[in-house]
Amino acid sequence: MTTAAAERRACAWLVYTACVWGANVVVLKAMANEFAIVHLSAIRMAVAFVCIAAICRFTGHRIVRLTRAEIGWLSAAAALMIYAHQLLLTQGLAWSSATNGSLALSLNPVLSVLLGAALFGERLSFARVAGVTLGLLGAGVVVLNRSGAELHLGGWGDALLIASMVVYVAAGACIRHAARRIHPLVIGFYMHLFGTLMLTVHAAFTPSFWQADAWFPSAGVWLLVLLSALFSTAIGNLAWNNGISRLGLARTSMFINLLPLSGLLAAVGFLHETLHPAHAIGFACVLAGTWLALRDGRAAPAALSA
Repeated sequence: MTTAAAERRACAWLVYTACVWGANVVVLKAMANEFAIVHLSAIRMAVAFVCIAAICRFTGHRIVRLTRAEIGWLSAAAALMIYAHQLLLTQGLAWSSATNGSLALSLNPVLSVLLGAALFGERLSFARVAGVTLGLLGAGVVVLNRSGAELHLGGWGDALLIASMVVYVAAGACIRHAARRIHPLVIGFYMHLFGTLMLTVHAAFTPSFWQADAWFPSAGVWLLVLLSALFSTAIGNLAWNNGISRLGLARTSMFINLLPLSGLLAAVGFLHETLHPAHAIGFACVLAGTWLALRDGRAAPAALSA
């Protein structure tokens, strides 16, 4: 597969990821009312790990032995993205609103572009900065013009949402280091293995972990957990890891701007929310910003061939 074809496929998977992650913000907020936060995170990551292990087996990807340095990078990525990010995001959504959650996720491109420039020499060009700015503006317009949108500032929930985005971006830098030798699928396998162990140990120290009724809210909630773990966490994180290895940290992060759009479309389709003229402006800004950032040269990361 040519480099251009691999990048196009990576972009297609990142569009998918943005779509499912946007809808997942609402799903996570609903599930946080049924499970203890750490239990919910541990369950979702355990299911995601099983899914990724099955994908590795089905596709024939060999689980390579890691060097000490690679164990360090992937352990750090798991601690940040799988452990800390999941707890901070889920608890932040429980204490804040889905609107604030979408806005916090929109900070990812800004932080990723700055980190990519500082650590990996990714270009901080005018087109890329303009793309980030347009995308952030468009995301804000979309989120704040949703039916019933609420923006609360100054609460612990908002602080946790912003912190969740900071640790997620930092994890991307760790993945970028590991992607020089390891296939994104294998990176996902080890990250979810390490992260699931961390979350399970944490959950085991909570009193409700040993109470049977805490694990069985309803069949419908469990179905949501399983679907979220498979389509959002497992497949979404694999696509994200592949995007970082193919496109670089800054260019991959631009797809986060599509989350508010996918969340809005999901709300229109399933909750019958109303589209407003301002949404057209938001859509145009997000798409223009994403296009500007993606066309601004190649990040040329040390990606593996597919």
